[in-house]
Amino acid sequence: MSHTAYASRIIAATPAQIWPFLSDFNGLPRIHPGISHSELEQGVTETAVGAVRKLTLPDGFVRERLLKLDVSGWELHYAIIEGVMPVTDYVAVVKLSPKDDGTTLAEWWADFDVPDGVDKADVAQEVSEGVFATCLQNVALLVGGA
Repeated sequence: MSHTAYASRIIAATPAQIWPFLSDFNGLPRIHPGISHSELEQGVTETAVGAVRKLTLPDGFVRERLLKLDVSGWELHYAIIEGVMPVTDYVAVVKLSPKDDGTTLAEWWADFDVPDGVDKADVAQEVSEGVFATCLQNVALLVGGA
């Protein structure tokens, strides 16, 4: 299935080594240099489905809701609920799949629409490369599996 935005990377580490960096719903500033702050709203934990995080970006903020956290399946789903990104109906998935050689296929994708007058291909490229690929690259560096 094709997605609006997609990035993947083979990381030379196990899903168990990678998962703590991707499953921490409040930890995005650790893996993306453009996110200066993340704050969970309403006193919830980063593992609570329904948790909302507010991410501080250079040009504003984005609020996202945790939709699913499958620890045993190494999969996380979230939605953008408001913010400066020109997207609507945005739902993203982060998924780790172990490979037989001890490495992991890390995938991050999103499906979304954009408001009239916004180039969907441009937004998709920015999300794929500027967000997803950047985060996966930084996770690979953090676990020593670049």
